Amino acid sequence: MENGKRRLVLNWSPAHEELKRSVEERRSPEELTPAIGQGWTYLTFCPKGTSAEEVLYDIDQLGVLARQNHYHLPHEVVSQHNKVVLTAYSDGGSSLPPIWGIFTLLSMFAARFADMRRYTAHGIYGKFGGVYERPEKGRVLAIYSRNADALLTIYESLEKILSETRIEGFRFELNFSNGLSAIPRMLDGFDNPEYRQSGTRHYRIADPARFMALLDQARKDYEMYRFDEAEFPGKKQRSSMRPARNGTNA
Repeated sequence: MENGKRRLVLNWSPAHEELKRSVEERRSPEELTPAIGQGWTYLTFCPKGTSAEEVLYDIDQLGVLARQNHYHLPHEVVSQHNKVVLTAYSDGGSSLPPIWGIFTLLSMFAARFADMRRYTAHGIYGKFGGVYERPEKGRVLAIYSRNADALLTIYESLEKILSETRIEGFRFELNFSNGLSAIPRMLDGFDNPEYRQSGTRHYRIADPARFMALLDQARKDYEMYRFDEAEFPGKKQRSSMRPARNGTNA
């Protein structure tokens, strides 16, 4: 691992080309149009040489587990699929797009926690942007990490950055969410306190076909993450990547 440093690698959405050019050409953010297109830019923040298999949760194994349990999932497996969600909203009459606020905060995080020897828990992957048409829903950064303890550390680190630094023109909300956020809604009794209090630790997947379709969508997301790409903008990137088989988080 070269110099023990993490590097932020972005696989830009075509919808974010204007932001990409602004970053690479170091333009003033005031030149950005207020509404940058809807889409997702994918990110990894790992040392050079990291492979997808070291980081990504094994989606295939989740499908196998569901089938082996006759389309039931244990509570502990569902609770492993968590993420930190940062939402940015334009504030105070600012004309800057919320995605600029997301990128600014992400850049601060990457600059502060690049040293992996000093900050052992801060390796992340995720995506930012969104597909909402309504401006009031803001733009989001979804962050995943290797385990629950690391994710809590990352949450606290983002919280600290937000408390120390005011990014003019934006307000932010920070939350935890389920990593595969549609899964809890697919499980009978998951949101029923009485069901949980009964001591049952498994939940029936109400719609197995929809559940498997969700896993297929997650695999497509995995193809968008870049782990061992060029250090410099402009070098050709791989167009696809096999889904992870032995990863550690989703």
